[in-house]
Amino acid sequence: MKRLSPLFLLALCTTVAACQSSVPSGAHDDPEGQPTAHVTSSAAAEPASTASPAVPAAATYLPDVHKGMAYADFRNAILAHGWLPMVDLRCKANVVGADYESLCAKGSDSCKACDDLPELSACSGDAVCMMHFRDARTNRQLEVDTYGDIRDRAAHGTDSQLNVTGWTVSPSASH
Repeated sequence: MKRLSPLFLLALCTTVAACQSSVPSGAHDDPEGQPTAHVTSSAAAEPASTASPAVPAAATYLPDVHKGMAYADFRNAILAHGWLPMVDLRCKANVVGADYESLCAKGSDSCKACDDLPELSACSGDAVCMMHFRDARTNRQLEVDTYGDIRDRAAHGTDSQLNVTGWTVSPSASH
């Protein structure tokens, strides 16, 4: 098997990232004039002339939220705006691991996290978690990324060690 050069891999990753952050050409505006296509919380996804460092693009869909805020505060804000948790039936396998049944029987806090946060989909070994919500009115999907200790899932404000690192709003729920 031929080994790929690091330079080629870097170019490939850059190309893939650029493709994933672009808005499809068939995107239409919603009644409020906002694009209904894939929108991310990254300012890089906005055209340079309209990018605002203080307000992520997805903030037009998600008022009262910002990167770095405690997940519990973020969650309360979006639930108040009509977003609904999307249950991931594989949460315990994704968060705890293949042996989740025996670990959950022993009372693992990671198992409780799936029960407390039905939107929780997965957590990696390096403290990155992913959650999913659906807008009941428009069926848009919200994917939220966090970093930190999942045991702080109910901690608010600066006391929390589980913080939002970004999110993506997609035109329809596909999860």
